[in-house]
Amino acid sequence: MPIVLKSFQREVCDGILARFANVRALYERTRLMEAPQRSGETGKIRRNDAAVVLQAPTGSGKTAIACTVLSEWPNDERVLWFWFAPFAGLVEQARITLRTQAPNVEVFDLDSDRRLEAVHAGGVFVCTWASVAAANAQARRARTRSDAGQSLDDLIVQARDAGLRIGCVVDEAHHGFHRAKQARALFTDVLAPDYALMMTATPRDRDVAEFEHETGYRAGDAGDWASVSRHDAVVAGLLKRGVRTVRFVAKDDDEQQLVDFEQLALRECSAAHRQIKAMLADARVPLTPLMLVQVPDGKAAQGKAAEYLTGTLGFAPETVRVHTADEPDPDLIALANDPKVEVLIFKMAVALGFDAPRAFTLAALRGARDADFGVQVIGRIVRVHALLQGRNDLPEALDHGYVFLANAESQEGLLSAGAQINAMTTQAPELGTQTVFTVSGERSAVQLVASGAPLALLLEPDGASHVEPVTDAQIENPADDPARFESQLQAMQPLAQSLFGEAFAPADGSQQASPARDARIAPLLLTAKPKTHAYALRVDVPELKTEWLPEPSGEYELRLADHVDFNKNVLADRVRDRAAMRRMESDVFASESVGEGGRDFWTELSPAQVADHAQKLLCGIADAHQREFRLRLLERFARAIQESGAAAPDNEEELEEQLDLVLVRNTKLLHEARKRVRHADLRVNALRLPREFGSDLPLQRAQRNVYGVFPPDLNPDERRIAEMLDGHALVQWWHRNPNKRPGESVALYAWDDGDGFFPDFVVAVHGRETPHGIALLEVKGQQLWNAFKEPDKAEAAHPEYGRVFMTGHKRNESQFLLLRKRGDGLDSDGDFSLDRLKWTQ
Repeated sequence: MPIVLKSFQREVCDGILARFANVRALYERTRLMEAPQRSGETGKIRRNDAAVVLQAPTGSGKTAIACTVLSEWPNDERVLWFWFAPFAGLVEQARITLRTQAPNVEVFDLDSDRRLEAVHAGGVFVCTWASVAAANAQARRARTRSDAGQSLDDLIVQARDAGLRIGCVVDEAHHGFHRAKQARALFTDVLAPDYALMMTATPRDRDVAEFEHETGYRAGDAGDWASVSRHDAVVAGLLKRGVRTVRFVAKDDDEQQLVDFEQLALRECSAAHRQIKAMLADARVPLTPLMLVQVPDGKAAQGKAAEYLTGTLGFAPETVRVHTADEPDPDLIALANDPKVEVLIFKMAVALGFDAPRAFTLAALRGARDADFGVQVIGRIVRVHALLQGRNDLPEALDHGYVFLANAESQEGLLSAGAQINAMTTQAPELGTQTVFTVSGERSAVQLVASGAPLALLLEPDGASHVEPVTDAQIENPADDPARFESQLQAMQPLAQSLFGEAFAPADGSQQASPARDARIAPLLLTAKPKTHAYALRVDVPELKTEWLPEPSGEYELRLADHVDFNKNVLADRVRDRAAMRRMESDVFASESVGEGGRDFWTELSPAQVADHAQKLLCGIADAHQREFRLRLLERFARAIQESGAAAPDNEEELEEQLDLVLVRNTKLLHEARKRVRHADLRVNALRLPREFGSDLPLQRAQRNVYGVFPPDLNPDERRIAEMLDGHALVQWWHRNPNKRPGESVALYAWDDGDGFFPDFVVAVHGRETPHGIALLEVKGQQLWNAFKEPDKAEAAHPEYGRVFMTGHKRNESQFLLLRKRGDGLDSDGDFSLDRLKWTQ
């Protein structure tokens, strides 16, 4: 029995029929034209008006509307339709829906009905793009003659010759079939549909623009589309009132990476699933709810989720099913509807296009952050099951779907999807273009004019009315101008002669270039090496001092372990294996929180996550042998526990787990030990700058630079500072300090536990109370003001030259600021002035 369309669905359906009726009228008005002109105008109508976009939230009746369009098509026009399902698993489902909703439309079999006598009265083939437009055996059979019938290509030609029109219904059109070369060719060159209905739950302007560009068919903008609003579908009882997202945030940021959020999402989702199951049972609804688990690609992720569900969470193995196919197929549809299945695990790659009306809950493990992901997630759980439609006595909780996010940032995609779905309004499509006959003297032409568009009043001699666009090829390119090219070659001639001598001089003494010589100039210009320019060091530059950190000495791992401060407060963390969490719940359609500020709870830390993070901390001590260091650390840890008056675990695995907990809860513990050890090795060495500085290119002269030039490796900010230094009377001389050049760079190591810091400039300042008046200056771009370790450099101090000055400016501002460390970042300590360099504070 066909479904009676709701009033809002009826409005959209009637609008689509009216739009296609207008297109049909355009075709009919061109029938009286002569054959060549008629063919051209028909093609123009197809491209301008044949494609209609139907956008509607999943579950709001797109398929029912499309089936009714086919069912109510005028009997006096025969149309051969091709209904393209997004995946093979949905072909039979579409066939069943068509037979139910459009019983007067013949549903053909692609294998046996490729014959004109079978399709002469019109009807519909249901298929996928892959079955007719791919380089596989099934597609080749459909596109070649055989005992089963004509090739699809021949059948379409014969159908057109017999007076049939060709129509296309593309389900989930946002999949971008038109990007695939074979599908695009089938659509544009073989089908060339007279009517095309493009259905989508995730409309995007860029997808429509790509469709128009690839196929030549115009789909218009959102104002031209047929559309269904979520509100109308909710009021009609087809969709749940809302979808709530549940995300989890650790109250301590340091604990965020120690929690297994995938297991947490599964635990909370299964609890909600069991509550919903109990509610349905209490309401005497004979329905087993379905919990969906969306995992990343790969059998390992699927297996891990299944093992946790059947092991820790106690689901019976036969109630948990894993779908592993690359595309949705009949098994997936059957699983989604099998009441014995309570949990369905599927890959993100197959999140599109299958219905699961039993689903109330979904655990999204590592979901994407874009709106397309959000629309597909919402679509899986937003439908109202037929057994619940019309029931007003059910708990309010059953009128919502619930998404539990392992990745809290995925909420961005869900909220974007909610806003996108909310923006849809119920509307019929625009009628499109109108046919206007223009007569000018003895000439006439057909114009297809969109609503509000101007008419062309002047006709070309051939009767057409158009304006030729200017193409890129018609725009003159100066590089292709022979005269311009010749002048460029002549301009190069003196340079070539200066580099390579008279070999490139014209034989007649003129400046006229010759092709043979021109061919020699270009490669030789590329390989020529100018002379090296040398710049001597000023005689008044003294010996400099630099910190130096030698390679670690023997028994380094033992020294490190002995310097780790396992005090009582640190040891207390060895049994702190829980994290304080906050559960945040929002409605994706309301964009507001549910409840006040969320709910706090405790969750166990993941031993695997803790061990992994602890290992990263150990690997951060890069100059230590990892295995040796861990062994020494375990021995030291066990002694520290015993010395505190407690008993160390007898089990080595338990001891390692406790050590990992201590390390991850005290992330600076190892680095502080390393700093103690390495600072004991720190030395201050003398440094003499090279007597000469060489450059392949001549450099701009500088008055106060130690080599008398501006170095070539300065970025724009450093160059501005260098010019300030060079022009200030307070500066005796300045030097660009090279980065990480042993024997040439002034380095600081005491500021950290081993990393070198090489300030940008060494400056001798008149009146500064340091040896030779030397100050150190670093220029820092704003993008680094909050970067890891960078703010600490503002507190770095040289043993003789004092604290390093740091300067930089904010984006879109020119004034340089003196920067100091405040909190975890750099901030202004007033405008930067070279006068500040006189003072050590």
